[in-house]
Amino acid sequence: MNEPERRKISLAGLGLIGAGAVLGLALAGSGPAQNEAAAPGPGASTPADQPKSPPADS
Repeated sequence: MNEPERRKISLAGLGLIGAGAVLGLALAGSGPAQNEAAAPGPGASTPADQPKSPPADS
């Protein structure tokens, strides 16, 4: 039976492939830049007033 031919891969080449993968994921994960005039997101609203507790009886 013939053994499959093995090719040597340089570590520098693997490093470049890994760096490209990380860069691609970073660019794919970042959203579009927001314009200051755009409407704020749902997390930008002010919190609602907390209900006040009744006064303690003395």
